[in-house]
Amino acid sequence: MKIIIDNNYGWKKTKLEGCCVYYTGSFKELLPSIKKIIELGEYPQTSSLDFILNKLTAPSSAIIDLTHTVIAFVDHFCCYPLFYTVTGDSAISNNARRLSISDRSRDWDILSVEEFSMTGYVTGSDTLIQGLKKLQSGESMIVNRSNNIVNISRYYRYYSAGDESRSDDDWVDELDVIMNNITQRMIDRAEERPIRVPLSAGLDSRVLVCKLHEAGYNDLEVFSYGPPGNWEARGAQTIAKRLDIPWRSVVINRKEAHQMFWSSEREKYWNFADGLSALPNFQEYYPISKLHSMGVLPENSILINGQSGDFITGGHVPKTLIQSDANVRTLLDIIIEKHYALWTNLMTIDRLERVEEKILKLLGVSIDTELTAEELVSLYERWECEERQVKWVIHGQRVYDFFGYDWQLPLWDIELARFYQRVPIHLKLDQYLYRSWLERWNYKGLFLDFNPSVWRWPGVSLAVVPLAKGVEMLLGGRAKRKWYKMFYYFGHSSDHYAPYSYSEYFQARNLIRNSTSLNGRVWARENYLPRELVDLGQ
Repeated sequence: MKIIIDNNYGWKKTKLEGCCVYYTGSFKELLPSIKKIIELGEYPQTSSLDFILNKLTAPSSAIIDLTHTVIAFVDHFCCYPLFYTVTGDSAISNNARRLSISDRSRDWDILSVEEFSMTGYVTGSDTLIQGLKKLQSGESMIVNRSNNIVNISRYYRYYSAGDESRSDDDWVDELDVIMNNITQRMIDRAEERPIRVPLSAGLDSRVLVCKLHEAGYNDLEVFSYGPPGNWEARGAQTIAKRLDIPWRSVVINRKEAHQMFWSSEREKYWNFADGLSALPNFQEYYPISKLHSMGVLPENSILINGQSGDFITGGHVPKTLIQSDANVRTLLDIIIEKHYALWTNLMTIDRLERVEEKILKLLGVSIDTELTAEELVSLYERWECEERQVKWVIHGQRVYDFFGYDWQLPLWDIELARFYQRVPIHLKLDQYLYRSWLERWNYKGLFLDFNPSVWRWPGVSLAVVPLAKGVEMLLGGRAKRKWYKMFYYFGHSSDHYAPYSYSEYFQARNLIRNSTSLNGRVWARENYLPRELVDLGQ
């Protein structure tokens, strides 16, 4: 198997025990595991390899080049992706584009193209290209060079099974210990370097900033971003003042956003980040690009954000799944409604049938499988974790890689994930356990009876709200929703709609979910996606 490494991804190469090791992530934490893997010899047992990998503690990926064998793995949540081909001359790389053929003559995978257009990413091990695959979260690969046999194993899956034997207070006590452990790991890994946190008015980034502040971390600063006058930044500023830590507002006006989107730098970022399997996450591209160009982020900064505290702590658990009549059909409907509606005109009967078949295959169930509420919730969380969270949310860390900054995801710490896999459903619903812990801790009074106003309408656009109430009184709720949809272009995400004219937005408004839908159409055009495969409102 050929190994192709793109060093622009922050990967490094070292010699260890006579082997070439390509890796990314914390080498200090990765080194003991690498040594143990090499000690397994040329043809390791999958079970022995999985046992070692399941004890990984930090986000990392590696390729170990032995004489007769290639061993590769990604961490529990695939924070650094790896791609491979097994047809013809097999190869593995951290850059999907290095493994694919020219842009105009690719063999597109039709189902993957449909999924990508409906969700913004491709599920399972597939990519947009036939024969090009990716390692999934918690997977390892052993390749026998003599016969080119590839053995892929999954050493970890996010699958919950609640323990009902403990009291609520016991759970809160354990969560407190784990959050302190996570904080110490954040600090140890930072090694006194500058920590910069994108701070919103929400809970998760606030938790991390407060834990670092409580621990007395010295070089800690926060920043907030968005269109002029946005309420998230106002709430974050209030939090920063309460903690007396430096706060910076990164205002992105419409003209700036338009110019940044249609620049060659953005095209480079997309080519760098998409992995031919996911639309590059654009949430922090604008602010990081602006801060980078201003030179106000030290080169050795570590960026730490609050993704995805809402998922880990149960905020995504659908209550519909715990109703007495819930079944696999219910589960499918929830997944499709939430994740497959970037363009509603693509949700045709034939496409949905193909999508449903793939979802069932990934979950390992049939439409007639009888499942308890606990099993339905567990399958939903597993799908949400392995597909949307890994391939879209965690995938957003590529923007830090692109601009050359190190990063941490403390709320994807494997200790916290494993803890929440044991938490019973009733403590996950509405993030009950998480909020109970926050209210008990209530650092600096920032978690009990502290709810900064966060309107989704910045500046003068807030006038849309009272007008919408008038529309509702006269014409009803449906008319109010249509009214709001006419003006989302000017709302909290106005900077992300800025690359497009209002006319373009207006024409597509009833077909799209958000600005990501329009970004997907641009990606399709720039990458010569055949229009006959999907029609993204074109």
